[in-house]
Amino acid sequence: MKALVYSAGLLAVLIAPAFAQDQTQPNQADQTQPQNQTAPQTQADPSKVIVLSEWRYDPLYATGWSVDQVFDEAAVVSRNGEEIGDVENIIFNEQGDVVALIAEVGGLWEIGDTHVSIPWSEVELSQDAARITVPVTEETADDYAAAAGDRGTIRKNETGQVATVEEDTAAGSGLFKATDIMGDGAYLNSNQRYGYVNDLIVNDGRLAAVVSDVRGANGRSYYAFPYTGSAAWTRDPGRYDIPYGPEEVTVVQVFEYDKMQRKGATDQGTTSSTQTAPNTAQ
Repeated sequence: MKALVYSAGLLAVLIAPAFAQDQTQPNQADQTQPQNQTAPQTQADPSKVIVLSEWRYDPLYATGWSVDQVFDEAAVVSRNGEEIGDVENIIFNEQGDVVALIAEVGGLWEIGDTHVSIPWSEVELSQDAARITVPVTEETADDYAAAAGDRGTIRKNETGQVATVEEDTAAGSGLFKATDIMGDGAYLNSNQRYGYVNDLIVNDGRLAAVVSDVRGANGRSYYAFPYTGSAAWTRDPGRYDIPYGPEEVTVVQVFEYDKMQRKGATDQGTTSSTQTAPNTAQ
């Protein structure tokens, strides 16, 4: 299901302007600006904007985990170790705190597939981010149906309880799903297209970085930028604004997934950002 969410962003980036791949990014100030772009400039909270020359990946490599990897690889297990489902989504508040997990559980149970929202405080993520332990069992999964007033939308006051939700449940005011951002086109503050959002990196229970997938003549590269708040993504559906200009982003290094300590030993996905990406330049 989640692969469909990314398809629009992936198609768009294949026709985006080329960017050279290097260990540091090339100067892109002279790139031709996209036509017919009318979205406003990013108005990020200045107190949340980190100077990129001071931005370091070391904390992300040491203790951060990839949402993309969790989507692709993590198994949802019960407290007794039984594998009971898959991760469908992750819910954040506007400040970037992880508040809930959406899991599809019960495929092996007589109750059939059930989508459940589980408070993040009740979730246990393994060190390699490959297993997520939840307090849902076959005996209790059906009991959560009455806990949600509107199963089509999850609201702030509902993130603290286990509740069944619709498969495509929406995030209410002050919340967003990981897939609300992943797949969005990424833009610099010059309004220049800058690939698309391929991944989110969580560290210490909070969204720490947004990873842009940038493709160019030499292949595909990933660059991680600090999450600066809801202003980056609430202006226009399908668009994520990176509050930096072409000159500023040249100092950002390529994000190397192999350096992440909280990463599974294998990667079964074919389009995951945790794999070495193919050269897609024409």
